[in-house]
Amino acid sequence: MRVRLIYSKRGGACFVPHIALAQVFTRSAKRAGIKLEMTQGFSPRAKISFGPELPAGVVALNEPADLFTDGDYPGIVDMMNAAMPEGFTVSRALYPTEGSPNLGKSCKAAEYLLRTTNGHDIATSAISFWNKCMISCETVNDWLRFIITDPAQYPVGGLIRQFISENIITGWHEVNAVRVAIGIYDETSGSVNL
Repeated sequence: MRVRLIYSKRGGACFVPHIALAQVFTRSAKRAGIKLEMTQGFSPRAKISFGPELPAGVVALNEPADLFTDGDYPGIVDMMNAAMPEGFTVSRALYPTEGSPNLGKSCKAAEYLLRTTNGHDIATSAISFWNKCMISCETVNDWLRFIITDPAQYPVGGLIRQFISENIITGWHEVNAVRVAIGIYDETSGSVNL
């Protein structure tokens, strides 16, 4: 059975790299008493998939993870939250229907909030960098809110490197970045949802 968990990683958890997420979720599921399906082959691993990579240090508010379990776990959200490391929180569980698209095909847009700690304007550079994939850009308080298409092809890490090359910032420590959501863009609400 495939269950799609929507989770956040905040605080120190935002520094857990994408490559370590499978281990975090596998161990948490084991502590929670959830049995995961295993891949076939010489070196079996738990069947888990994640949305597009997010650089270490970027806070994530609504990230998807598909876990393939041996059965139905009605209280899976509470079970996982009791077993997850500090900073990780599962907010809800979705149950994709048989034959529904995998995460790679479901994550076509992303919403980000960005700001620099030095107060420099980043809108012009961000619009230039994301011009091929930008859906919207607006200022919300002192944050810039961007919605883009194809987040796997145009990652936020590339934009931060662009800021560094343009001397807007000297490094990652001078920018706050949050991926608010990833999924499909809904024109009616102007938001990104799974």
